[in-house]
Amino acid sequence: MIELRHLTYFRTVAETLHFGRAAELLHISQPPLTRQIAALEKELGVQLFDRSKRSVQLTEAGKHFYRDTAEIFHALERARRNAVSTGAGNSGALLVGFMMSTAYNILPSVTRHYSAAYPEVDMRLTEHVPNLLAVDIREGKRDVGIMYRPEDCSGLDSRTIFSEPLVAVLPKNHRLATREKISARDLADDPFVSIPRAIAPVVYDLIVNCCVAAGFRPRIKLEANLQQTIVNLVGEGLGVAMVPNSMQAMHLETTVFKPLVDAPVVDVAVIWNKDNRNPCIQTFVQTAEEVWSGLKNTQPTPPPSPPSGRTRRPALSRFSKN
Repeated sequence: MIELRHLTYFRTVAETLHFGRAAELLHISQPPLTRQIAALEKELGVQLFDRSKRSVQLTEAGKHFYRDTAEIFHALERARRNAVSTGAGNSGALLVGFMMSTAYNILPSVTRHYSAAYPEVDMRLTEHVPNLLAVDIREGKRDVGIMYRPEDCSGLDSRTIFSEPLVAVLPKNHRLATREKISARDLADDPFVSIPRAIAPVVYDLIVNCCVAAGFRPRIKLEANLQQTIVNLVGEGLGVAMVPNSMQAMHLETTVFKPLVDAPVVDVAVIWNKDNRNPCIQTFVQTAEEVWSGLKNTQPTPPPSPPSGRTRRPALSRFSKN
């Protein structure tokens, strides 16, 4: 059987055309080298070198064998580079799940920067609602998710990559539509359109806690799984809602968005399974953190909020932040 070392011996002799010099380069003595070349020729059934006391020359068969073995060593080096690159997360495949609302904030920047930095990674993106995305990550159907943290984080790891306040969204003809800023208490008498707690418990709890801190519990009239649907339903006059600030990018003519006094802040995180050893996960997380850091550094410092007229306890949260 021809082994890789036999090819290395052959190519070294072919490049030096001197057994003694080749033996020195290979750090072996000349007799074993001569025997290995003879064994290779016997295995192939052809003579690779013309030998004389004065010179060593490649035969025609030896010249062809030399050219062909170059492809083997090139393929081996390519395999080595690919293995190192994949192990470092520079190439490979990455299945990314995302909740649709992130398409209005962090998702485009993260995926654009990651694709530019790691063009050899086959990144595939799929939209999900948060609770189902968490299940897919646990089951290995997705490598990472850009989403709100799930209520059950067992077996998962996460990094916060984006934070934004909730804002009130009102029908265009709402009585508060001309206000510059409103408080949650101003919405106490309105029906709410909300995301179900089973879909995104972190956002649901932020909204309820904000309202409870203002002295009332929201009267939820309608529930919808997507923030875009919620905004559309508000525009149809079916209630009011609290949604992430980035949803203003929808630019609906039927709605107005108003900043909230003491607005609760929602975090978007990269989530992945702790047991998933795909090295592309860490390069993706690092890219996401760098993108968020850059966005924070370019955002202007907001002016201080006007006093609300009373001291209000912060909204409760059952989730820890990284």
